[in-house]
Amino acid sequence: MKLTKKSHACVRLEKDGRTLVLDPGGFSEADAAVGAEAILITHEHPDHFNEERLRAALDANPAAEIWT
Repeated sequence: MKLTKKSHACVRLEKDGRTLVLDPGGFSEADAAVGAEAILITHEHPDHFNEERLRAALDANPAAEIWT
């Protein structure tokens, strides 16, 4: 398993070609969730949730799941 700490609250977990991203908020990198199969948002504060980050992830992978 590869765990990558992104800026602020964002974490990216990768294992066996699958990716989970937690809290790709407004203080994380613009591409933090791109390529993820699943995205977990723990709460709606701007540092944990950013609509643009989620749209970029869904544009890259329309089958990605978003969990809140």
